[in-house]
Amino acid sequence: MLKRYFGPRIHQGLHFFVLSLFIVGVVCSKFLMSMGLLLGVLNLLLEGDFYTYWERIKTNKFILFILAFYALHLLGFLWTSNMDYGLDDVRKKTSLLLIPIIVGAQPMLGPKRWQRLIRYFLLTLVITAVANLIAYHFFAEKLNLIDIRDMSLFGSHIRYGILIGIGLAFCVERIYHQTKHRAWYVITAGFFLVYTFYSQVLSGIISVAIVLLALMTFLLYMKRLFGLLALSSFIALGGIIALCYYLSFPVQYPTPCVEQYDQMEAAWNKRSDLNYDSLDKRNQPLKATLERYLSSKGLCANKRGVLSLTNEDIQFIETGFADVHQTFGGIQARLLDIRYQLHHAQNPSGHSILERLEYWKNAWAIIEQHWLMGVGTGDVDDAMQAMYDKRHSPLTKERRLRAHNSYLTYYLTFGIFGFLFFVYFQLKFIIQQIKWQQAVGMLFGIIALVTFLFEDTLESQMGITLFAFFYAVFSRKISTKQIRP
Repeated sequence: MLKRYFGPRIHQGLHFFVLSLFIVGVVCSKFLMSMGLLLGVLNLLLEGDFYTYWERIKTNKFILFILAFYALHLLGFLWTSNMDYGLDDVRKKTSLLLIPIIVGAQPMLGPKRWQRLIRYFLLTLVITAVANLIAYHFFAEKLNLIDIRDMSLFGSHIRYGILIGIGLAFCVERIYHQTKHRAWYVITAGFFLVYTFYSQVLSGIISVAIVLLALMTFLLYMKRLFGLLALSSFIALGGIIALCYYLSFPVQYPTPCVEQYDQMEAAWNKRSDLNYDSLDKRNQPLKATLERYLSSKGLCANKRGVLSLTNEDIQFIETGFADVHQTFGGIQARLLDIRYQLHHAQNPSGHSILERLEYWKNAWAIIEQHWLMGVGTGDVDDAMQAMYDKRHSPLTKERRLRAHNSYLTYYLTFGIFGFLFFVYFQLKFIIQQIKWQQAVGMLFGIIALVTFLFEDTLESQMGITLFAFFYAVFSRKISTKQIRP
């Protein structure tokens, strides 16, 4: 229909515009993602070449895998009782159905448009990352950015960290192919590394580590430098062992003198507007935060110790920093927080690592009772809440969330066969990317495979769009000629 008025290339132009909405929207805007879905479907309907669409889709086994996975959610209604929850879950996962169809039904992009799409993605990441840094450093109080992980203004800090990792993969690939814009990609890659280090987002750190290690392994293997590859693998393994050894030790604070809590309380209430018996801005008991902070500086828990604090120290304590080393930022602060959680925290509520361990225990308890078929599409949340009560979980009511592990989520939802299918099509995708020598596609698959271990990525619109879009884009081979300008 539109070809009659706008020429034969109108639908290709609209398709590129839709992909641009997806790749920009996945970084910063749910509205753009929704507009991409609407315009993508409308473009297919107006072009109306349904036979050709089907021919393209049916020859793409990875698109069929993802469509079958969506169909599994519909099949899960056969053994579920909470239909309202199930229907809402299927509605939220509509992107998992539509995005692969929109991408797979149209022909692949030409080289120039593919390059332009990558640049849109990287430019959006750079702009939003700079905005995050400016907001956190200059407008934190006005925007109520208490924790550095609140710095992600455009969506979940976990998903944003993963996107930074994917962006780094694109940069390294472009650097390797020696494009005329190499300097820009080098600067961008360096910026992504600094941002990841500074933001302390564990998923982002893991994503970046995957990109660097996998690319190094891939390049050394392709150049047949097996000795260097073995040495690098040994060093990486040694680093992992050293990290585990570091995390195995409790955080030791010096105790230079006898505590005098009455003096400490009186001195604190004179220096701060936040009462000693209240909560800090992270909803932690302020007196516990104060005592830990004093100990981390080698100060006494008494009047003299409080008076020795600077005004900046007082602000850090009010904000919720329980250790002076956490105020330095970077990966060190995050690792210190993990060590404290593992060895000192009595209640998992409010501690992200311990909360996840409790989520996983709860999910596994459900799996043990429903390992064959799962609880069905609609009963996941009901089963989790019932098991929390049955196990007398120490988590507070508002912290009793879903599994935060995609493998456990789909195991308890669809049983052993659903779990195996979920793992199978991801591994098949990664293997195919290696055969096609598509480095970024391989890295995306590995990042998804690993981050699914500690996140329910496919339970939010941004997470679903991220996975469905990149999965669909790399479901077909992109030749070397196509990715060069």
